[in-house]
Amino acid sequence: MVLDACSLPEEIYIKIFGHLTISQLSVASTVCKTWSIHSLSLLYRCISITTPSIWSHFVKYNLFQKHSLNCKELIIFSINLSSSDKLLLLEYTKDLVHIALLKCHNLDEAFLYELTRKHSSTLERFTLWGPRTFESGVTTLTDKLLEPCLPNLLNVNHLSICAANISDQFLLLIVSTLSDPNNIKPPSLIDLDLSECWKLSAFGVAELFSPDHLSSLKNLRLQYHEENTIDAEFLEFLAVTFPDHDFQFLITKNYLRNKTLSKFDEICKKLDSLSIQKSNVLVEKRENVWMDHEILKRFNPLNHNNNNNNTTPSVLN
Repeated sequence: MVLDACSLPEEIYIKIFGHLTISQLSVASTVCKTWSIHSLSLLYRCISITTPSIWSHFVKYNLFQKHSLNCKELIIFSINLSSSDKLLLLEYTKDLVHIALLKCHNLDEAFLYELTRKHSSTLERFTLWGPRTFESGVTTLTDKLLEPCLPNLLNVNHLSICAANISDQFLLLIVSTLSDPNNIKPPSLIDLDLSECWKLSAFGVAELFSPDHLSSLKNLRLQYHEENTIDAEFLEFLAVTFPDHDFQFLITKNYLRNKTLSKFDEICKKLDSLSIQKSNVLVEKRENVWMDHEILKRFNPLNHNNNNNNTTPSVLN
């Protein structure tokens, strides 16, 4: 029996096309209507906007309108979003499972609320990265900006709020909003990333594990900050007290502009000792804060796809 290459089962197309590169998928999309449907569904599954020119390309050729049904992951990096840009995203995105807004300009409460509300039933990952203290234009992530969208994140498994000026009060809001006191629906949040959130204190972090805490939370990524008592002793307390949780502790030598963490080597030795003693502790040591290319590598699915031929490709341009 000979099978027509244009009439294979859908799962076969997905498996075969999943091995193709972005350029190969583009070629495959021109073969026939069937190939076009399946190759474009993979090609545009992740739309990653990393430069103004890529954004202009998508707007000029109406690519959001054409491929909104295919797009499930949206990554936007360092783009100044105008009012019309935000309206376009609100109108022409559908059923997203991952939204990442990295160092974007001109974010506002209404836009974040409407974007997360529209995708609340499907959204599994939500990622925000704010500015450095010396970067102008990038929207500062604050309690006031983020609070309205929290009720829309009830189905989110992985929440990353990084380089943000959030306070301990925001952590209390996360607990009170994303956990259901009536136990009608168990909380969904599994992984919480608070990298480079310098205003949080040990008190606020401890509230994540209060009696009304998020029972689903299993992984916490936390920045070392001795001045706010998020120090080696507190990190050890977390690891010992909550052995069923996994903790990733980041320590950065140069953590703010012109500011260096004193006794960096000594603290690293303490943390290394803790990670050896406790299997639920992972320590990451850095000389400097995250650079732009590292942020993209960390949150852009394309980088994972390059290391795994079985993973769905993504679009960069």
